Amino acid sequence: MPEIKMSEPWEFTATEGLKAISGGTLSCEGWVASCFERIELRDDTVLAWKYLDQKGALAAARNIDKAGSGGLAGGLPFGVKDIIDTADMPTAYGSSIHHGHLPGRDAGCVAITRAAGGVLLGKTVSTEFGHRFPGETRNPNNPDHTPGGSSSGSAAAVGDFMVPCSYGTQTTGSVIRPAAYCGAIGYKPTYGDINTNGVMPNTPSIDTIGAITRSVEDLALVRSILLEEAIQELKPPPLSDLNIGFYRSPFWNDADKKMQELITNCVECFASAGATVTDVELPNVSRNFEELHATVSGYEFSRTLSWERFNCIDKLSAPLRDGRMREGLETSYKRYRECWRRLERQRIETDEFFEGLDVLVTPSATGEAPKGLMTTGNAIFNSTWTALGTPAITLPLFVGPLGLPMGLQLVAGRFKDRKLFDIAQAVMLAHDKGKLL
Repeated sequence: MPEIKMSEPWEFTATEGLKAISGGTLSCEGWVASCFERIELRDDTVLAWKYLDQKGALAAARNIDKAGSGGLAGGLPFGVKDIIDTADMPTAYGSSIHHGHLPGRDAGCVAITRAAGGVLLGKTVSTEFGHRFPGETRNPNNPDHTPGGSSSGSAAAVGDFMVPCSYGTQTTGSVIRPAAYCGAIGYKPTYGDINTNGVMPNTPSIDTIGAITRSVEDLALVRSILLEEAIQELKPPPLSDLNIGFYRSPFWNDADKKMQELITNCVECFASAGATVTDVELPNVSRNFEELHATVSGYEFSRTLSWERFNCIDKLSAPLRDGRMREGLETSYKRYRECWRRLERQRIETDEFFEGLDVLVTPSATGEAPKGLMTTGNAIFNSTWTALGTPAITLPLFVGPLGLPMGLQLVAGRFKDRKLFDIAQAVMLAHDKGKLL
């Protein structure tokens, strides 16, 4: 990956760019044009974008500059995953079945961001219907490695400085894992907080819109934009005030030795900084929890794609058709409801569990992005939080033995997203000062 100069507008985080615009040192058109220059330089290698609208984006940017004012996102370039509807750009849901499809209306998250002054550059590559079969995107740090999935293009575009912010979705680990692999910051909100209208469903009872950025401050901005509320400043607490749970999880041995070492060392640094750190276990979560998540997801996913199943079965990939879809069709309604009731109980139990903790610390993924492009990596450290509906953030704190980024995942109780931002900012500040090495 080429060395990054530190003076170009494409290098700005969302918050930095908006401050530059408000301060008169940057125009929206200049920011958008710079992002397209970066895209032209890099996307032949990374392949993060499915569709770009340079003409439309520059025209929208000029209109914002002429108006002289905007909303919370006034002038912000952003991208959205190709399973999120856009009125003026094709949305193919990561499948050739829907090539060239124009939805006719924006998804809620797109409409809200545009109304707040955001400038949509284009659609980022998604895996097939937001599932496991990869798209063409490559890891920006090493194109021989996966960028993760299913929000592969969104993570790669932000990680490679093509755009400061992009939206993705998570049903298993589709925001946190690719963000970690690509060296970005990823955020999966509390389930239900961000409206999913206009997003191709995968598993409606679990699907969550997420954001990928390059700063925690940007996550706070994006949440305010999408909830249409006033900006709330970050208030990072001293690490010494935190009660941290070290959650190895039943899947700890799935993480490689380097990931285990990095997470353990980081936890020791938290303790050295005065935080109260406790080894914890979630109630009633064992290795078979993945089966619980897969059962619920498979049953819903196979019904979500009913039209494609009945009309275009031969155009679905074999991994999708013969994997999650077939498993879902073989699952009875009774079994599905039994699993769903268990999830409902465990969500309440997890709410109670978090009453004594500020945050959990756990890996974002099993290790560095795997070599090869036919897999999107293992989501075992993400599916638990997606199913339980808790907010999660991955922070790009580490570098692995191959020189690829690795992430620390922070998880908070449901509806504690703002508190999670504050803690994540405190962790990033400590990292930047060399206190978490």
